[in-house]
Amino acid sequence: MKRYTAESVLTILASFIILVFFSQSTLAAEIDLKFSHSFSPMHTMQKKVFEPWGEKLSQLTDGKVKVTMFPGGALGKPGDQYVLAEHGIADIVYLLHDYSPGRFPVTSLFELPFMIPSAEVGSEAMWKTYEAFPAFQKEYSKYKVLALFCHPPGHFHTTKTPIRSIDDFNGMKMRTASPWVTAALKNFGSIPVEMPITDTYTSLERGVVDGTVVPFEGLGIFKLDDLVHYTTLADFYTVTMAVLMNKRKYESLPDDVKKAIDDNSGLVMSSWCGKAYDSAEIPFKQRAIDKGIEMIELPDADMQKLHAQTLPLRDEWTKEMKKRGIDGKPILEGSLQYLGHD
Repeated sequence: MKRYTAESVLTILASFIILVFFSQSTLAAEIDLKFSHSFSPMHTMQKKVFEPWGEKLSQLTDGKVKVTMFPGGALGKPGDQYVLAEHGIADIVYLLHDYSPGRFPVTSLFELPFMIPSAEVGSEAMWKTYEAFPAFQKEYSKYKVLALFCHPPGHFHTTKTPIRSIDDFNGMKMRTASPWVTAALKNFGSIPVEMPITDTYTSLERGVVDGTVVPFEGLGIFKLDDLVHYTTLADFYTVTMAVLMNKRKYESLPDDVKKAIDDNSGLVMSSWCGKAYDSAEIPFKQRAIDKGIEMIELPDADMQKLHAQTLPLRDEWTKEMKKRGIDGKPILEGSLQYLGHD
């Protein structure tokens, strides 16, 4: 009969413990959720929301879930992110709706000018409006929606010619973010040029456009503050965004994982995204000031005119919804109530 020494017993025991440890680790990380987006791995949302969200999900599931980030368009182009989520190429995606114009028409309501006071308020209003109206929910029927949100109100930034009055918009070539912003700029007398934010630096540098609409966070993240010299403060517009999950993947998850996701998405995650964007705006605005960018405030009378010139776009939005068989008026009224408008 083979005798085991104390040393061999300890070796076997240690090996057993290591085997159990790695087996449990493997089991604990058996659910790996692929999270895709098209921006830098240093983007505000990835660092301030998505990575902490993934870590929290892992903690709440005792390590059962791991969220792996795929930034920089590694899995697909900016306009294809919702397709990645729909077909399961990615489990979760972060998308900007303006990369897919016309695909999410009800959501575009929040891109109307002078709608939102802050990213947090706007993001919470988006989610509450989504929950309240089936027509809003219908355009996301292929997904598990984790968050709907927006960035802080954007301003006008120009390279050579400042905008000091409403008349200065005339003939100004402005990079635009969405069809409704395009329509507003036309009303102001500007020449809107639609392009992705990622193309804006080169276009400003080459004089293809005279300026751009963007919040301070975007101005800094994309280094546009190296080129612009003037900012006209206006709280003009926002771009809407979403975090979507493949519905089949969500439905396949264990109940405890679903609960962890549900408890940390929806209004919770939407508000989190809005707060993160608002917080990022403060240092990026200071960065612009430190770079010597002049901050300009339009006269009150001019601001009132700008507001007046964009109000008809709300009616245009409801007419556009009617063409799609959607009664947009109650959705618009509901959103304005959630946003705190009179």
